[in-house]
Amino acid sequence: MIAIPAAGDERANLIGRLLPFIAHRRLEPGDRLPSERELAERFGASRGAVREALAVLEALRIIERRPNSGIYLRPVERQGSIEAIVLQAELGIPLTEAEVHEVVELRRILEMQAVRLAAERRLAEDVARLDEILARTDAVIAAAGNPADEDAAFHLAMVEATGNHVFLRVVNAFYLMSRNRRRAYFADGSRAPLSQRQHRAMRDAVAAGDPDGAEAAMGGHLRGVESYWMELLEKRARGD
Repeated sequence: MIAIPAAGDERANLIGRLLPFIAHRRLEPGDRLPSERELAERFGASRGAVREALAVLEALRIIERRPNSGIYLRPVERQGSIEAIVLQAELGIPLTEAEVHEVVELRRILEMQAVRLAAERRLAEDVARLDEILARTDAVIAAAGNPADEDAAFHLAMVEATGNHVFLRVVNAFYLMSRNRRRAYFADGSRAPLSQRQHRAMRDAVAAGDPDGAEAAMGGHLRGVESYWMELLEKRARGD
């Protein structure tokens, strides 16, 4: 996976200005971007800083450099990397409605398969890891905290129990891009207890080696989360 610049990093700050600039200019795939010199002047940055920021966007397949021609926007929907979506989320650039629908759909496909594989392949240490995360989540809920980080840890531990570490890296990208949304989801404290009960049901089915039960528990859990995001999208579309 490509490393995403951390918030506060000079490249991240510059990328955080470049991407909205591209959107504001309504640039389409194949359109040419201003030169490094022009971008440096526009954003009051050094050529070196602009070059580094563009290198990140090139690695993420958002742009491409054409020798003796310039810098061009790629067709991101077809050629962009998953890290490009993570970067948008890290910089606070909202996904489009279509992207949210597609992310939700792909997450369901991946996690429903993951929980089945976990039930078939789990080791004792995998179940112990799930139990440790559940206990930690109980403590956060009891202290009226936000269990967003523990929620992500539980789901990633479930994928880790498949024994497929490439699978884990792919799913981790989804949790990176949804970090802020998860914190908002758990913010009022009302959803955490139900989520925890659903996590326990998944844990029990996996520990029992019951792929069908694990899949059913995950399906019910994801339906509740998905309905929340779809409701938010509808509100955003209405301008609420």
